[in-house]
Amino acid sequence: MVKWKEQLVIEAPIDRVWELFQDEEIQRIMPKVESHDLLEGENNAAGAKHAQVYTEGKQQQRYIVETLSYVDEPERKYRETAFEMGQMFKVRYAFSLEKESAHSTRFVYEGQNKGMSVTGKMMLLAGSKKAARNTVLNFMNRVKEQAESHE
Repeated sequence: MVKWKEQLVIEAPIDRVWELFQDEEIQRIMPKVESHDLLEGENNAAGAKHAQVYTEGKQQQRYIVETLSYVDEPERKYRETAFEMGQMFKVRYAFSLEKESAHSTRFVYEGQNKGMSVTGKMMLLAGSKKAARNTVLNFMNRVKEQAESHE
């Protein structure tokens, strides 16, 4: 199993950062997501299920993403989601936003990637921890750039 938890401060109001995590805006922070279509429940709510298509290079993945938890309070925002990738991995991740001031937000990104099959477990063991951490940090920096450049 691979776990991560990273945080950084974004110089933007909490509502501006939170906007990026809404279902309608997901491609701004996850440009490799080609489609994100509601199947069940309501957008931006716990219990929502979306069919997602993700392309990495020439490989296209399709999976169902479920929103497990969704909190939208003035000082704190939280969204936890999970999906299974190709019967090999179970992925859970959460985005937490905490209001630091009127113009800054603490962003915490945590999650885990768990092998479901022997092949999936072996792939996670063989994977580079440095590459996995870079993927997480690159995502967080994309969120930061989008939030701080948004007018």
